[in-house]
Amino acid sequence: MTHSSRLSAILFSLLFSLSLFINSAVAYTHNPEADTLKIGLVLSGGGAKGVAHIGVLKALEEANVRIDYITGTSMGALIGGLYAIGYSSDQLIELAKENNFTELFTESPNRRHISNYEKGFDERTIVTVPISERGIDLPAGIITGQNIYSYLSGLAWAAHSTNDFNNFPIPFAAIATNIETGEAEVFRSGYLPDAIRASISIPSAMIPHRIGDKLYIDGGLSRNLPVQDAIDMGANYIIAVDVSTPLVSQDSLRSLTEIMNQAVMFRINERTAIERNKADLVIKMDQLNQYTMVDFDLMEIFLEIGVNVGNEFINQFREIASKQTFQRKYTPGIDAPIPLPIQSLIIQGNTLFDDEFITRQLEFIPGTRLSPNQIEERISKLYSSRYINQVTYQVVPDSSYYYNLIINVQESKTDDFRIGLRYESQTQASILFESTFQDLLHPGSINRIEARLGNLLSFKSEYIYYGALGSSLAALTSFSYQQEPVDWYSNNSRVASFSNTMFRVDVSAGNYFNSQNLFTVGLRKDFNAHRNIINSAGIEPTERDYHAFFFRYNLDRLHRKSFPTSGSRVHLFGVHSNPLFYSPILFSSITGYLEGIFAISNSLSFRSSLMVGYSYGNDLPFTYWNTPNRHQEFIGYVRFSGSDRYQISSRNLQMASIGVQAEPFYHRFIGVDFYAGRFLESWDTDFLNLEPEYGAAITIGALTVMGPIKAILSSGTNNSFNVEIQVGYQF
Repeated sequence: MTHSSRLSAILFSLLFSLSLFINSAVAYTHNPEADTLKIGLVLSGGGAKGVAHIGVLKALEEANVRIDYITGTSMGALIGGLYAIGYSSDQLIELAKENNFTELFTESPNRRHISNYEKGFDERTIVTVPISERGIDLPAGIITGQNIYSYLSGLAWAAHSTNDFNNFPIPFAAIATNIETGEAEVFRSGYLPDAIRASISIPSAMIPHRIGDKLYIDGGLSRNLPVQDAIDMGANYIIAVDVSTPLVSQDSLRSLTEIMNQAVMFRINERTAIERNKADLVIKMDQLNQYTMVDFDLMEIFLEIGVNVGNEFINQFREIASKQTFQRKYTPGIDAPIPLPIQSLIIQGNTLFDDEFITRQLEFIPGTRLSPNQIEERISKLYSSRYINQVTYQVVPDSSYYYNLIINVQESKTDDFRIGLRYESQTQASILFESTFQDLLHPGSINRIEARLGNLLSFKSEYIYYGALGSSLAALTSFSYQQEPVDWYSNNSRVASFSNTMFRVDVSAGNYFNSQNLFTVGLRKDFNAHRNIINSAGIEPTERDYHAFFFRYNLDRLHRKSFPTSGSRVHLFGVHSNPLFYSPILFSSITGYLEGIFAISNSLSFRSSLMVGYSYGNDLPFTYWNTPNRHQEFIGYVRFSGSDRYQISSRNLQMASIGVQAEPFYHRFIGVDFYAGRFLESWDTDFLNLEPEYGAAITIGALTVMGPIKAILSSGTNNSFNVEIQVGYQF
């Protein structure tokens, strides 16, 4: 490092530290210990309803009340913690309005960053449960809270290096519950996002939060209104804002969930009543009682209620302010985060992934200035893998006027069991069972077993050996069995039905754990047979036993499989069988697929696709015929509208589509697509000689908790009108 660059870094660090000092210093014009009236603001838990706290904060600001201490539980800890480090009430209002809390309290890994291996079977199941020594178990929570933690870490950027909460502009304490003892834990020091995340860990909804060797859940279970804690900090006048859920009448208890919630609320309300009696001024918001803790889509209503209630108490607040000898000078709030020069990367908690891989994923270069958004974007590359539960970070100053980025990785080392459901008009209902086992046969390996039950029956077992997950390269061995009924067509008329059975063994090697371009090569052994069901065309039963070499290239940049609104995919697959390699038949097959989706606006996307299939040899096995309108390995469901499943199977194929997709409402879609294709016995490029076939489709659908739902209305040169229904993820 040159002398001038080091001097610049020193000056930058001094200025940044000075700005933080000024932000803290201007908050008070006195030592609160010198005043006879020391105000403690207590904010209760209440889930989504806790946003109403911000309205009371705004009224306290307008009345010029100096707040000396803040304590909070759950959502009260989140609001109170941000206010304590310098956010103004207006900034908190904007944060509440701008953020989609429904997405914030869900998990949304970035699919573009998961490995190529995981992209082969992602977005297929709706239920995931861990497998323990006792068998199939229930998960510790529905979500890990990764989105919440990243969100808090970004907002608390200015407080990353402040471990003593007494050094905040307003001293602060957050309440969580120790899951082992059931006792309240008061956090007055540590890392602020950790304290808040522990306090808001709603049991069953979010996994317990680990700090050191202890696990914590929502503080509301032990002390939902932490009045005594504000008194212990030094407050002698308590303003308690209580938005907790009251007990309901027996007429409202109609379901198991409602009864269980009531049972939990008995103890919470009992303890809250004791704490409420210790306060000097209690603010209740009865208008919130008609809503639930999870109504995160009603934030603006809760804000309005909070502002109205705050205004009702404005005169009392002014009277309190008049009794204070020293008044607080409020700052405009916290400025936008300043990128910091990160000199070192400290990685903790990783055993499956090596340091080199994590450093590479984070694209870390010593001395680079990073902002919270840049760090979170890079962390999403790690978190997107199903083999990582959570990634947290903290930025702390080092001794050389630079900063260290501490990355804590919580890896997923548990085996799991997954269930998927699917309905299609043509294949009817199906259910998918999938299990994944780590290190079952060998350290550094993954075993995955899946079974599809229904009209189409399939089983698959995979063993992938990677040595270290960070190495990208892996060897994959798979065994698969599939049996499906096939309707066979001639000149667009169904002429036969038969049952096709396939048993396959694949051995391959490639960069499976790379998230970009996938290159694999391998050897395949196939056993194929089909048996007659209805055979007016006189198709003879056949059996095939052959082996072949194959290669595969994949690039998948779609941000999701169902109703994607941006991204692209490229798939190239080739297979060759030859008697020179002791295979009984000679054939070659190459399939190429290209798909692009381009966002025109926030609610409108343009999409297009191109698919080409070429084959050589008279003994082309049935499994390598090109067939749209069915789910294909690695490509997914490839459509040609106006045609039934297997209606346009051919040895060679040239097909393209264009369309648009609109999202008029959140996760509600409508799309229009047009198709053109040539389905050839022999390959040619004389497009004038053979008239292409055409199709068009209108798709109406939605993303739901059960997966995508689609209604497809189509027409084409093969059929005048088709209606299809698809429910659930593709598999």
